[in-house]
Amino acid sequence: MNARETRGYLLTFRCVNCGKHELFAKYAPEDIVTEAQIRGRIYQVTCTSCGWQGQACGMSAVHVSHIVKLEAKVAGQGN
Repeated sequence: MNARETRGYLLTFRCVNCGKHELFAKYAPEDIVTEAQIRGRIYQVTCTSCGWQGQACGMSAVHVSHIVKLEAKVAGQGN
């Protein structure tokens, strides 16, 4: 079994409905991007606390995290 890395970004926003910092968006670009490119996008978001859904501009993110996820890959099944 091999592992494959998936890289991306997790943006945290303040919810406009309940005020908690539980509004998240994931962004997985093909190539490395600058923080300005990440913050210049519009994201579809859902609050994990109150369920509010809508759009959020990357400029209003309170935190941007770089994430790396390892995914198991079984030998002989695809790439």
